[in-house]
Amino acid sequence: MINVSKCSKCQKVPDDILMLTCTHDLCLDCAAKSFSTQQTKKKKKFFVCDACQSNTELDSNSIYELEKIHLAISYQDRSNRKPAAMIQKSNISLEKQVKSRSQTRQDNKENQKEKTIKFAMQNPEGKQSFHISQRKMSIQQSENSFIQHSRNQCLDHPDEEVSYFCFDCNSKCICPECIIHGIHKNHEVKTIKKAYPLIRKQLEDQIEQNQQQMLYIENQKQDLEKKQIQQSSNQENMRLQIVQEFKVLHQLLNNKQSELLEQVENLPSIMNQQENYINRLNDAEIKLQKFNMKISQVLNYYLNTTLSQHKGYLIVQLNFLINQ
Repeated sequence: MINVSKCSKCQKVPDDILMLTCTHDLCLDCAAKSFSTQQTKKKKKFFVCDACQSNTELDSNSIYELEKIHLAISYQDRSNRKPAAMIQKSNISLEKQVKSRSQTRQDNKENQKEKTIKFAMQNPEGKQSFHISQRKMSIQQSENSFIQHSRNQCLDHPDEEVSYFCFDCNSKCICPECIIHGIHKNHEVKTIKKAYPLIRKQLEDQIEQNQQQMLYIENQKQDLEKKQIQQSSNQENMRLQIVQEFKVLHQLLNNKQSELLEQVENLPSIMNQQENYINRLNDAEIKLQKFNMKISQVLNYYLNTTLSQHKGYLIVQLNFLINQ
């Protein structure tokens, strides 16, 4: 079971706590008192741990809250010796003073940022280091924003603020009561500040994996598009080949059809020619029959008489047959 964070200085369990990189977490009151004594020694954006002297970088919101709490504690001590009217006036002055410091710090920060950007853009050698610094600042701002927005009231324990994240459930952030007595008991939990880098790493790995999958899908899509184009080209070539062969066959059929039609149209003339030829053959046959009969008669006559006696008759008959 995870122990709830306590203040390393006063050993109390506060509602809000300042989580340091060295794990020597402090309640806001102790942190404000310690931070007020460090401002003359160190830069204001760093908090020096009293226990181990390690530095923790603070965002503008955290610095503003610590200064506000320190001034509130100081004025509270003074108010115990002042009338009520003076207390109200002091509170108004306190709020104006804190807001004025915050606004001045914000203006100085923006002016410094503009100068840094202008110098980096004019100096080519400093562009790379500038972009790296900008990325680190972006990551730090994202972490601070995540932690700031995560500090809401717990749904199961409305009196508690959420300050932990459960890695077993991967659900919304939870409060200490959820860990000690709730459904997240004995689960793997970490503070929001410590869980944020791990969650960010998981998300970055998942994004990288998704990008690789998208790249693989895009390559597959391009391959399919190439195959589709090749298939379309093959289909078009096959279609053209079929059309060409069909045209050749169609031309052959047309030629054959024309030939047959021409033969059909010429058939009566051919039949008439054949009929005339047959008639001529019949006439020739009749003439041959008559010629054969005459020859037979001549031969019979020759056999019955002598050649000398009928020489003149034979000549006359032969001439007659020839003329026939």
